[in-house]
Amino acid sequence: MIFQDPSFLQYGVGVTALILVGLWSHASRRRRLGEFLGGKRAVRRLSRSDLNRFPFERALLLALAGGALSVAAAGPIWIDAPEPGPPVKRVLLAIDVSASMQAVDVEPTRLARSVDIANELIDGLGGHRVGLLLFAGTGYALAPPTHDHQALRFLLDGVTPTIASALDPGSLLSVGIAEGIALLEREERVATELGRAADPNQAPEPEGEHLLVLIGDGETGEADEIVYESVALATDSGVDIHTVGVGTVNGGGMIMPAGTYQLGGPVLDGRGERGTSRLRETLLREVATRGGGRYADATDENEITDLRQDLADLGLPSEASADQDIPIWVRYDVPFVLGLGALVFIFIESLLDLLSLRFWFSRIRRPA
Repeated sequence: MIFQDPSFLQYGVGVTALILVGLWSHASRRRRLGEFLGGKRAVRRLSRSDLNRFPFERALLLALAGGALSVAAAGPIWIDAPEPGPPVKRVLLAIDVSASMQAVDVEPTRLARSVDIANELIDGLGGHRVGLLLFAGTGYALAPPTHDHQALRFLLDGVTPTIASALDPGSLLSVGIAEGIALLEREERVATELGRAADPNQAPEPEGEHLLVLIGDGETGEADEIVYESVALATDSGVDIHTVGVGTVNGGGMIMPAGTYQLGGPVLDGRGERGTSRLRETLLREVATRGGGRYADATDENEITDLRQDLADLGLPSEASADQDIPIWVRYDVPFVLGLGALVFIFIESLLDLLSLRFWFSRIRRPA
């Protein structure tokens, strides 16, 4: 065991010494009072306590309480504490919110299905940092990777059909990838700086994988080569890319809901006819392959389950085996246990008078 601030141990010795000196002074005054009252025999008749006896049990309890508090304040740390756990991954979910995501070839719409998939992936990423990004012609960062998954679910509740616009220039996958890389790198840098500012001696969080999950239909208003260049940039930055294809190859019409400052109705193409959006599965598969990730079809629950397992896989040992590897005395917070022990000692010391009072009454009631 080591101590973060050993100086508190010296303070604890001084405090304990003051407690003992105070008790000794108090005992001396009690003895003088007993002599004033007429000696031991007179004191027994007038008082329920022995004024000539030093309160050894009280001194022991208060000394133990003072010592426990001083050791707790010194910040004890077990030097044989277990090593930090497996690295925490940073997973960024990027959802396409362009007008094509309003296609109804997936019930109820592609966008609604994308939100459901994002929630499913979050459910399997406990312990990891998860972020949220929306993109269309540009990127909209909603949350950097965080452990607060409940906040992410709250934000996903706001990803409604009215987010998309019929006037949106279309989805740009390269923009979504570039914005995702920037958000992941920025979050890691900020988290490191905040951790050092909070505790310069604290070990940084183990570095884990950086994962970007693109959820959309793959329709993009740019050449495929531009998308592949952004994928290469991601791999150079250490970011793996997974993709989820939402939609069907046959496609479907897009219906924009009515909203504030927005008229609802079907989306029309340049000829005034109802537009049709189709899933570009080939592009999304190639992006996942080049990005070192996995492609999953939104209509196949098995593929979504496999993707969730790949994202969450840490190789963690079972709870039972993990507990067996950790000594029992290392599993508890030492300052908390010592502080709790000090409170118990003080509480017992406060009961001594009550216990002696009961003993005195029992002697009075004893038959002659």
